[in-house]
Amino acid sequence: MAQYAQIVEISAPDQAIAGAKVSVSVTIKNLASVPVGIMVVAALEYGVTPWPDVIFPSDWANVDPGETGEFSGYFYMPDKAVTIHAYSYYYGDDGGWHFDDEKTKSVAAAVAAAQISGFTIADFKKV
Repeated sequence: MAQYAQIVEISAPDQAIAGAKVSVSVTIKNLASVPVGIMVVAALEYGVTPWPDVIFPSDWANVDPGETGEFSGYFYMPDKAVTIHAYSYYYGDDGGWHFDDEKTKSVAAAVAAAQISGFTIADFKKV
């Protein structure tokens, strides 16, 4: 259970085509009664190590009490389903970042439909 930086939501599509740039946003709520520095980190679980990172151009912010911070990032979809594993951290009085919460979201691998002059592969199978 989060002390200060609770992950409220991970927003990402339910499926994506291999090679596509996939947008991800992680919403984190400040549970403290004072402003807190909050940081997000996320990685992709799909059978490779080390887990590839989700790229967050801005990965931390000072968040007012009771408010949420939204962190937008992206990754490139591999050719298989992935689980986005997000972690939140808060900035402590000791001058360091401390792990606080985690959440996951799955993204399935989608199959691209090839199109030739307005026809799909399914149209050619009808012939």
